[in-house]
Amino acid sequence: MPYIHARFIFSWCLNDYSPLAIVFGLRINGAMRRFSVFILLYLISIPLVAQQAALEPKYDISSSIAKLPKYSDFYGAWLRSDGIYRVEIEPGAVAGSVVARYFNPDPINVEAASFDEVGGQPRIEFILRDEGYPGSAYQLVFMAERRVLVGTYARPDSEPAQVYFVKQDEQ
Repeated sequence: MPYIHARFIFSWCLNDYSPLAIVFGLRINGAMRRFSVFILLYLISIPLVAQQAALEPKYDISSSIAKLPKYSDFYGAWLRSDGIYRVEIEPGAVAGSVVARYFNPDPINVEAASFDEVGGQPRIEFILRDEGYPGSAYQLVFMAERRVLVGTYARPDSEPAQVYFVKQDEQ
Protein backbone atom coordinates (compact mmCIF):
# COMPACT_ATOMS: atom_id res chain seq x y z
CA MET A 1 0.00 0.00 0.00
CA PRO A 2 2.74 2.60 0.80
CA TYR A 3 4.30 1.83 -2.59
CA ILE A 4 1.07 2.84 -4.34
CA HIS A 5 0.90 6.09 -2.35
CA ALA A 6 4.55 6.90 -3.03
CA ARG A 7 4.14 6.19 -6.72
CA PHE A 8 1.10 8.47 -6.85
CA ILE A 9 2.99 11.25 -5.04
CA PHE A 10 6.00 10.90 -7.33
CA SER A 11 3.94 10.97 -10.51
CA TRP A 12 1.85 13.88 -9.23
CA CYS A 13 4.72 16.03 -7.94
CA LEU A 14 7.40 15.26 -10.48
CA ASN A 15 5.50 15.60 -13.71
CA ASP A 16 6.03 18.74 -15.83
CA TYR A 17 2.24 19.04 -16.08
CA SER A 18 1.51 18.46 -12.39
CA PRO A 19 -0.50 21.04 -10.43
CA LEU A 20 2.71 21.88 -8.58
CA ALA A 21 4.57 22.66 -11.79
CA ILE A 22 1.65 24.59 -13.28
CA VAL A 23 1.02 26.74 -10.17
CA PHE A 24 4.66 27.68 -9.72
CA GLY A 25 5.39 27.82 -13.43
CA LEU A 26 8.21 25.33 -12.97
CA ARG A 27 9.74 23.08 -15.50
CA ILE A 28 11.22 20.23 -13.43
CA ASN A 29 14.68 19.23 -14.65
CA GLY A 30 16.65 16.06 -13.78
CA ALA A 31 18.46 17.49 -10.74
CA MET A 32 15.25 18.94 -9.30
CA ARG A 33 13.46 15.65 -9.91
CA ARG A 34 16.21 13.65 -8.11
CA PHE A 35 16.19 16.09 -5.19
CA SER A 36 12.39 15.87 -4.92
CA VAL A 37 12.51 12.07 -4.94
CA PHE A 38 15.12 12.16 -2.16
CA ILE A 39 12.98 14.50 -0.02
CA LEU A 40 9.82 12.43 -0.56
CA LEU A 41 11.61 9.17 0.34
CA TYR A 42 13.02 10.83 3.44
CA LEU A 43 9.58 12.04 4.55
CA ILE A 44 8.04 8.62 3.94
CA SER A 45 10.77 6.87 5.97
CA ILE A 46 10.48 9.04 9.13
CA PRO A 47 7.56 7.07 10.69
CA LEU A 48 9.31 3.74 9.97
CA VAL A 49 12.53 4.86 11.65
CA ALA A 50 10.63 6.21 14.67
CA GLN A 51 8.73 2.94 15.06
CA GLN A 52 11.96 0.90 14.95
CA ALA A 53 13.72 3.24 17.39
CA ALA A 54 10.93 2.71 19.93
CA LEU A 55 11.79 -1.00 20.00
CA GLU A 56 15.52 -0.53 20.59
CA PRO A 57 16.77 -1.56 24.04
CA LYS A 58 17.10 1.33 26.50
CA TYR A 59 20.43 0.13 27.87
CA ASP A 60 23.87 -0.30 26.36
CA ILE A 61 26.00 -1.74 29.14
CA SER A 62 29.74 -2.09 28.57
CA SER A 63 30.74 -5.73 28.13
CA SER A 64 33.53 -5.22 30.69
CA ILE A 65 30.99 -4.56 33.48
CA ALA A 66 28.10 -6.69 32.20
CA LYS A 67 27.33 -9.68 34.37
CA LEU A 68 27.60 -13.21 33.11
CA PRO A 69 24.24 -14.46 31.84
CA LYS A 70 22.25 -16.87 34.01
CA TYR A 71 19.08 -18.83 33.33
CA SER A 72 17.08 -16.36 35.46
CA ASP A 73 17.93 -13.58 32.96
CA PHE A 74 15.60 -15.30 30.49
CA TYR A 75 12.56 -15.22 32.79
CA GLY A 76 9.81 -12.72 32.03
CA ALA A 77 7.88 -11.41 29.02
CA TRP A 78 9.89 -10.55 25.89
CA LEU A 79 8.76 -8.64 22.80
CA ARG A 80 10.33 -9.37 19.41
CA SER A 81 11.94 -6.44 17.58
CA ASP A 82 9.08 -6.19 15.06
CA GLY A 83 6.65 -5.70 17.96
CA ILE A 84 4.09 -8.39 17.12
CA TYR A 85 5.48 -11.58 18.60
CA ARG A 86 5.84 -12.12 22.35
CA VAL A 87 7.31 -14.92 24.43
CA GLU A 88 6.86 -15.47 28.17
CA ILE A 89 9.50 -17.57 29.89
CA GLU A 90 9.17 -19.04 33.39
CA PRO A 91 11.10 -21.60 35.42
CA GLY A 92 9.68 -25.12 35.15
CA ALA A 93 8.52 -27.38 37.99
CA VAL A 94 11.71 -29.44 37.74
CA ALA A 95 15.06 -27.74 38.43
CA GLY A 96 16.74 -26.66 35.19
CA SER A 97 13.54 -26.89 33.14
CA VAL A 98 11.70 -24.00 31.55
CA VAL A 99 8.16 -23.18 30.45
CA ALA A 100 7.70 -20.96 27.38
CA ARG A 101 4.47 -19.44 26.08
CA TYR A 102 4.41 -17.79 22.64
CA PHE A 103 1.92 -15.25 21.28
CA ASN A 104 1.29 -13.88 17.77
CA PRO A 105 -0.78 -12.06 19.28
CA ASP A 106 -2.93 -15.13 20.02
CA PRO A 107 -1.35 -18.06 21.89
CA ILE A 108 0.69 -20.50 19.77
CA ASN A 109 1.36 -24.02 21.09
CA VAL A 110 4.93 -24.50 22.34
CA GLU A 111 5.77 -28.17 21.84
CA ALA A 112 9.04 -28.15 23.80
CA ALA A 113 11.33 -25.70 25.57
CA SER A 114 14.76 -26.27 27.06
CA PHE A 115 17.92 -24.61 28.31
CA ASP A 116 21.39 -25.66 27.22
CA GLU A 117 24.81 -24.04 26.96
CA VAL A 118 26.72 -22.98 23.88
CA GLY A 119 30.23 -21.62 24.30
CA GLY A 120 29.67 -21.23 28.04
CA GLN A 121 26.54 -19.12 27.56
CA PRO A 122 23.05 -20.30 28.49
CA ARG A 123 20.70 -20.63 25.55
CA ILE A 124 16.97 -21.26 25.43
CA GLU A 125 15.42 -23.26 22.62
CA PHE A 126 11.73 -23.75 21.99
CA ILE A 127 9.77 -25.42 19.22
CA LEU A 128 6.36 -24.20 18.04
CA ARG A 129 3.84 -26.73 16.77
CA ASP A 130 0.53 -25.19 15.74
CA GLU A 131 -1.41 -24.15 12.64
CA GLY A 132 1.06 -22.14 10.54
CA TYR A 133 3.96 -23.21 12.79
CA PRO A 134 4.99 -26.72 11.66
CA GLY A 135 7.98 -27.19 13.95
CA SER A 136 9.30 -23.63 13.81
CA ALA A 137 12.13 -23.17 16.31
CA TYR A 138 13.82 -20.37 18.23
CA GLN A 139 17.36 -20.50 19.64
CA LEU A 140 18.08 -17.47 21.83
CA VAL A 141 21.07 -16.33 23.93
CA PHE A 142 20.93 -13.55 26.53
CA MET A 143 23.25 -10.70 25.51
CA ALA A 144 24.03 -9.07 28.88
CA GLU A 145 25.62 -5.88 27.53
CA ARG A 146 22.43 -5.02 25.58
CA ARG A 147 19.90 -6.79 27.87
CA VAL A 148 18.31 -8.55 24.88
CA LEU A 149 17.70 -12.11 23.71
CA VAL A 150 19.47 -12.63 20.40
CA GLY A 151 19.34 -15.64 18.12
CA THR A 152 17.60 -17.31 15.23
CA TYR A 153 14.08 -18.24 14.19
CA ALA A 154 13.87 -21.14 11.77
CA ARG A 155 10.92 -22.52 9.87
CA PRO A 156 11.35 -26.05 8.48
CA ASP A 157 11.03 -24.84 4.87
CA SER A 158 13.28 -21.75 4.98
CA GLU A 159 16.62 -20.33 6.08
CA PRO A 160 16.97 -19.20 9.72
CA ALA A 161 16.35 -15.51 10.34
CA GLN A 162 18.21 -13.38 12.88
CA VAL A 163 15.88 -12.03 15.59
CA TYR A 164 16.09 -10.28 18.92
CA PHE A 165 13.71 -9.79 21.81
CA VAL A 166 13.57 -6.91 24.31
CA LYS A 167 12.19 -7.35 27.82
CA GLN A 168 8.61 -6.07 27.71
CA ASP A 169 8.81 -4.14 30.99
CA GLU A 170 11.88 -2.26 29.72
CA GLN A 171 10.07 -0.84 26.67
